Amino acid sequence: MGRPLIAVIAGVASNYSERDLLRGIIEENNKNGYSTVVLSGIYNMVSEDAYLECERRIYELVYSNDIKGVILFCESFVDDEARSEVADLLQKLTVPLVGIGSKLKEFADLSFPRFDSDESGEMEMLTDHLIDVHGLTDIVLLTGPREFETAHLRAQGYRRSLLNHGIDYQPEKVIFGNFWMTSGEALAESMIRGERPLPQAVICANDNMAYGLLGRLAEAGIKVPDQVTVISYEYSYHRIYYSPSLTCFKRDRRSLGAAAADQLHCRISGELVPEFIPKKGRMVFGASCKCPMNIEDSLSEQRYAADRLRDYDLNLFSTMDHRMTLCRDMKEIIDMIGEYQWMIRDKRSMYLRLYEEWYEPNAASEKNMQTRCVVPWQDNSVFENDRFDLQCLFEREKGAVVCYYTPVFSGTDLFGDMVVIYDTPDCYDDMFRHWLKSVSIGLEFMRLKNDFHYLLSCQGISEYGDSLTGFYNLKGLKREFATLSWEQDPPLFCVMLRLFMFSRSLSEEVVSRKTEVILTAARAVRRFCGDGAIAGHTADDTFVCFVRSRATAEQLSDLLSVMLLCENGYIERVGRDSFACVCVPCGMASCSSFLAKCDELIDKQQAEMKKRRLYSRYSELSEFRDRIYASPEMTFTQDRELLPESDFELYRVRYKRCFGITFHQDCIAARITRAKYYLATTQLELADISEKCGYLDHKYFQRQFAAAAGMPALQYRMLLKR
Repeated sequence: MGRPLIAVIAGVASNYSERDLLRGIIEENNKNGYSTVVLSGIYNMVSEDAYLECERRIYELVYSNDIKGVILFCESFVDDEARSEVADLLQKLTVPLVGIGSKLKEFADLSFPRFDSDESGEMEMLTDHLIDVHGLTDIVLLTGPREFETAHLRAQGYRRSLLNHGIDYQPEKVIFGNFWMTSGEALAESMIRGERPLPQAVICANDNMAYGLLGRLAEAGIKVPDQVTVISYEYSYHRIYYSPSLTCFKRDRRSLGAAAADQLHCRISGELVPEFIPKKGRMVFGASCKCPMNIEDSLSEQRYAADRLRDYDLNLFSTMDHRMTLCRDMKEIIDMIGEYQWMIRDKRSMYLRLYEEWYEPNAASEKNMQTRCVVPWQDNSVFENDRFDLQCLFEREKGAVVCYYTPVFSGTDLFGDMVVIYDTPDCYDDMFRHWLKSVSIGLEFMRLKNDFHYLLSCQGISEYGDSLTGFYNLKGLKREFATLSWEQDPPLFCVMLRLFMFSRSLSEEVVSRKTEVILTAARAVRRFCGDGAIAGHTADDTFVCFVRSRATAEQLSDLLSVMLLCENGYIERVGRDSFACVCVPCGMASCSSFLAKCDELIDKQQAEMKKRRLYSRYSELSEFRDRIYASPEMTFTQDRELLPESDFELYRVRYKRCFGITFHQDCIAARITRAKYYLATTQLELADISEKCGYLDHKYFQRQFAAAAGMPALQYRMLLKR
C-alpha cells in the first residue's frame, strides 16, 4: 500500500498563481508523508458552455477511497455555475476539506477552514509605498466586484493607509470593477474623456485590470509614470508583455500552499492545529512607478517569456493535430502521443486512462478504465484498473510525488483522463493544454472512423471494404487470404461467427437496432483478432477471421464466443443462444473451401440448437440462462436460492434436459467464461480476476479454472492472449 493521498481541486492547474500554490502544497505533503493528486480542467471558461460540462466530471475522482483530505482552490473557478457544481460535489465529502482563497458565495454552505494572504494588510503596504516613497496623495483604487469579499478587503487596506497618513478617504475614489481588463479600460476611458480627473496614482486590485488601464492610457498618449503612476496588487509573469512594465505586489503563494497543506495534515492526524499567520509578500518593481527595477526579477520574466514564445512556435508549427487525425487504431494513437511526449517538459511519466467503451455514448458511467503509459521508453501495454483507484500509478511509479488528472473529452462525451506524473514539486505549463486538445481530437477522429454513420458516408470508397464495420468484405478477405502463407509458424486458422441464428431470438425492438448488434459483434471480433489477424464482415450476419495461434481450433472458437458473451449488453439484446462460432485449421486449399467447411459446421450447430429450442420450456429457461451469463457473480448462492423454490427439483431436471448441462455446471461455466475474457484482454492479477468473477478464494478459482479449461489460468493467458 502506498502513501495516503491528498487531492487538490483546481479550475486550471497551469495558471501562474495555481502553480506557485501547488509547489508549496506538494513540498509540504511530501514532507508529511503524503502523495498529491491534482484534479484540474483545461478550459475553465468565464461563461458557461454546455460542451464543457463533462470536463468537470474529473472532480468526481475526489470520492476515491485513497484520498484522505482535500484542498480546494476557491478562486480558481472563474464561472459561477462551475463553482456551484463543484460545491455540490464537495457537499458529500467524508474527509477533511480546506480551502485557499477568497470567501465566495457558492462555497458558503460548505463548512471548511479557509486560508488566504492578508489581502487587507498587503494592500495597505502597497498604498503606503505610494505615499511614503513617492509622496503621492491623490490615489484612486480600482477593486473587484462589489459582491466579492476580496474586493472589500483590499479596499479596507487602501482606506486604512490613507487614514493613517492623515489623508481624507473619499468613497468616490474606490471603483468596483470585474477583475478583468475591461474594468481598467473603462476607467482609462473615463479619464481620457474628462469624466474623471487624472489622479496622481491608480492602484489596481489585480494585474489584469492594470494591464487594461495601461494599454488604453498608452493609446491616448498619457505617459506612465510621468503623468500618472499605476501599480497593482497581484503579480504574474505576464507583466513583461505590457508597457511600461507594471510595479506590483507579489503574494507569497508558495508558503500559503504549504501552510494549508500543513493545517490539513494536522486535521487528518488529529494533531493540534497551529494558528495560521500568513506570510507577507513583497514588492516587484517595474517601470510604472519611479522605483528601480530588480534585475533578477526581470531576467526571470525574460526566461519565462522566451519559454512561452518557444512553446507558441512549437504549437503553431507542430503537425501533431494533423497526424493524430490520421491514426487508424489505438496502437497508432499511443505511438503518436509517445512521439510528441517531449512537448510536456520535465515530467516523469504520462498515462492515458480511457473507459473500456470510451467510443460509446455515456461511456463515463463505467467504472473500469483501460490504462496505458504513453511515453515510448516504458511498457505501453494496456492494463485495467478501477476509475477511482488513484494509488495504482504511484505503485507503478515509485518515488513520484504528484499525479495530475485532466479530462480527455470531445463535446459532451468524456473519454477518460490523462495523468501527468512528476517526482519533484512541479507542474505542467500551458503547452500541455494545447497538447491535450490534440489528443482529444485524435481520439474523436478515430471514433468517427468506427462510427456507423461515418462509415456509411464512406460507402463505395473501396470495393474491398465493408462500410459498416471497417473490416474487409468477402472480396477483400479473399484477396488478403491470397497473400498468406499456410506454412508459417504458428499455424493459421479460419474462425467464423454467425449471428441471428433464429429470427425468434430478436424482439421487434432489437430488429430495429440490428445495426447496433452487428457493431457490438464487430467490437468483439476486433478484440479477438488483436494485431496481425485478418477480419472480414462477409455477409449481414457473418464474420470471418484468419488468425495464427498455437491454440487448438476448439479453444479459438471458444475464445471468440467468450469475447461476444462478455461484450457489454450483447446478451441483454439478443441472448446467449443467438450465435454460433466455429474454427477450422487452414491448409493448402482455397479460401472458399475453408468458408464452406465453416458453413457446414455452423449448419450442424444450428440443427442441434433447433432441437433444443423445441423443448416446451425453452423460452423460460433460456431467459434464466441469459441472466446467469450476464451476471455470473450472482451464482455463488445455493442452487435453491436461484431456482424456483416450489419446483426446485423439476427445474433442475428441465435445465439439464434443455441445455445438456446441469444447472450447477453451467453456473461454473458462466464464471469461467468471464475469467477467460479477463485473462485474454487484461493484465489483471489472478487474485483480481477471481474477485471480479465472484470468487472469495483465488486458489479455489485457479483449481476450478484449470479443471474447466484443461490448463492453468496463466498458461491459458499465454496461449490465447490476443
